[in-house]
Amino acid sequence: MKESERLKALKEDLQSTVEALSETYEELSLIYRFTEEIEGLSVNEICGVLLDEVAKVVNAETACILFYDEKNKSLKTNAFYGLWSDSLIEERLKTLLIDTITKRKPYASCQYGNGDKEEWMRSVLVVPIKGKKSIPAVLVVANKTDGEFLSGEVKLITTLCSLAGLFIENALLSEQLQNFLLSSIRAFVKVLESTSKWTAGHTERVTDIAVHIGMTMGLSHHQLETLKICALLHDIGKIAVPKDILDKEDKLDFFEWDEIRKHPQIGADILAELTDYPEITECIRYHHEYYNGDGLLGLRGDDIPLTARIIAVADAFDAMTSDRPYRKRLSVFEAIKEIRKQRGKQFDPQVVDAFLKWFGSAHSVQLSDLEFGPKF
Repeated sequence: MKESERLKALKEDLQSTVEALSETYEELSLIYRFTEEIEGLSVNEICGVLLDEVAKVVNAETACILFYDEKNKSLKTNAFYGLWSDSLIEERLKTLLIDTITKRKPYASCQYGNGDKEEWMRSVLVVPIKGKKSIPAVLVVANKTDGEFLSGEVKLITTLCSLAGLFIENALLSEQLQNFLLSSIRAFVKVLESTSKWTAGHTERVTDIAVHIGMTMGLSHHQLETLKICALLHDIGKIAVPKDILDKEDKLDFFEWDEIRKHPQIGADILAELTDYPEITECIRYHHEYYNGDGLLGLRGDDIPLTARIIAVADAFDAMTSDRPYRKRLSVFEAIKEIRKQRGKQFDPQVVDAFLKWFGSAHSVQLSDLEFGPKF
């Protein structure tokens, strides 16, 4: 072989090696970015991110993630893009999906429809989403627009599904623990509220309002879960307030109000052992601070945790629209009028706006109606 030919061959080999390394680097970068992005997310959020990444790997008309309910022998869609609905899962496809989940191996076919023009699915890639243990979930990619499913694409998507499976497994475990924690907190709160007929149900109502405000403001799943726990525990400090003060039918005097005002700090002290969750303790401590700085401890604006600012509005609304031993409840309109009045003073303007937006939507009321007082 001539020297020029040998150099040409070496150059071609080097070029192929560079291209292979470049492709490998891009795949590793994608995998790293993917794991960074899904860490700490909920199951639904992980599935959404996985579909986004799959769309970058292959050009396909449709992709979806389904979970299999073994008890009911049914498949339910979690997330999808393109043309898809559960009604499209005919018996043949259902058998394929369940078989893929059971065998934990991917399946690819570019002639799924057998050339039948009536068959909506022409080509398909089915990949199990598996963790350390069995996860009854599967990814379906249908109707690739630029040829066959390449082995590299199948391998990369299978890797992404396996990583997603591990994180979904952790998310499911986390959700189970979270549900147990929330159930325990709710049981404790019911015991606490059972000592006074005036506060029964207050915590659950505040939690419901606070979570809806948070959702309207676009809080993440993690932020909403934290907000839920904070709302359930916001009045835990009242366990130290004498019952005769909580149930007093006359107006409270200065010293009695002073006892009531201590409950945020007492609540924070009770929860001080939750060293891994300082955001919960801080929320409890500051949920009666005023946005303009005129509250108990003088914090103002964004120095007050967002969860505390949200709970402040939810707590005030429920308190004003509930009977107390020393006063009758306000009407919904009167309470909303007071919250509007305190916008930028006691309450965060953005939180007030989110509350009004949610309330108007939930009760089919225009925001202008809330200002002028509709009949509720």
